[in-house]
Amino acid sequence: MALQSLARAPFRVVDEINQGMDPRNERMVHERMVHIACSENTSQYFLITPKLLSGLKYHERMAVHTIYSGETMPEDNNSLDFGRLADLALRVAGKVN
Repeated sequence: MALQSLARAPFRVVDEINQGMDPRNERMVHERMVHIACSENTSQYFLITPKLLSGLKYHERMAVHTIYSGETMPEDNNSLDFGRLADLALRVAGKVN
């Protein structure tokens, strides 16, 4: 991450940067990556990971896309209401009433 300012790119893909990290270091790296990705005049970032810790800090300029698939998917895909889950997450985080 320290050398990224030396080479311009329209976007960057970060794949499983948190693999094998303890929670303390994963939080520090995530916070640093959010700071870099949400700075002015920076590349667009894509973080690909199978899991994230709960309670991580996010920036209002970020968009989070969740892709849920695999053998643990319920057979009735209509039972997953991500809009409702997102609203609940925002209420818990104190972002909306």
